[in-house]
Amino acid sequence: MTKEVLEALALAPGDIVVDATFGQGGHSRALEASQKIRLISIDSDPAAAAQGAIESNFGDLGTVLKKLDIKKVDKVLFDLGWNTGQLVSGRGFSFLHDEPLVMSYGARPRSGFVAADILNKWSEHVLADIIFGYGEERYARRIAKRIVERRQEQSFKTSLELAEVVRDAVPLAYRRGRIHPATKTFQALRIAVNDELGALDSGLRAAWHSLSTGGRIAVITFHSIEDRAVKRFFVALTKKVEGRVLYKKPLTPSMAEVKSNPASRSAKLRAIEKI
Repeated sequence: MTKEVLEALALAPGDIVVDATFGQGGHSRALEASQKIRLISIDSDPAAAAQGAIESNFGDLGTVLKKLDIKKVDKVLFDLGWNTGQLVSGRGFSFLHDEPLVMSYGARPRSGFVAADILNKWSEHVLADIIFGYGEERYARRIAKRIVERRQEQSFKTSLELAEVVRDAVPLAYRRGRIHPATKTFQALRIAVNDELGALDSGLRAAWHSLSTGGRIAVITFHSIEDRAVKRFFVALTKKVEGRVLYKKPLTPSMAEVKSNPASRSAKLRAIEKI
């Protein structure tokens, strides 16, 4: 959604712009190509640092700006989608590769624990709550029960072990659905390991605090949990008459973009301007 992002941010010459989720650098390159700006790119993945980004979680945006002695920024972008390189990073993000169950974006998990810790140590009740709350998985309790049964025989070590247990826990019809049956369970673990919702809240608050009057924040989300969090944050600002939401409903990718990039199909773009 590069075109929509550029329109939402409405960059002006001299703007100080933050790309809070560098990923593989696509948005950063587009931002720099569109205007003469000062760009600050950050990402928690160490691989992004090799491409010139600052290695940091966007939840620590306030600290990053303080270290750079930047008091005000004009535009901030959060793209909460996948960096596809992470799917083969050896950290257990994918249920298609047999990798250690880490699931941390950064060198160290923001939460203090990795996915294997959750699977091997947390109670069945808490596991079910995590899988349902963060993954919106309808079969969360069945999956949690099977996880506990499996770990009593052998602890979890790799992503394929988990994917197999999840597949066996759900009904046959669910296994044959449009998405892999382990998709939502992996999402839930990833959110927990990286404290994604806490980081998002901290990042948005830091961005708003540092934003100049007339400045804008744009956020691309990819699942309903993130989208609701961003919507609530923006609505709260409008109620305090501090911000103006740019779109009544979030923008979604065009049919042409979804066709060329199927991963964008669930993307939603929201934006707000400080007044």
